[in-house]
Amino acid sequence: MTLAEKTKNEGRLEGEIKGLKEAIELGIILKFPGDIDTVMAKVNKIDDLGTLKEIKETIKAAQDISEIMALLK
Repeated sequence: MTLAEKTKNEGRLEGEIKGLKEAIELGIILKFPGDIDTVMAKVNKIDDLGTLKEIKETIKAAQDISEIMALLK
């Protein structure tokens, strides 16, 4: 892999992570607005794509913020 390819892949990953964090933030604002600061403080420390995707999907069906918080421990 060339340096250019590596840089491009890293940029793509960073963009995807940023987009997922923004989607999570929007989901929390819409479903659990009182918990946005607590949740996002923890979400912003996560750089694992799989974990962020899981959090985003969980928000859709979550009935309670504890379901989200369980993924952030």
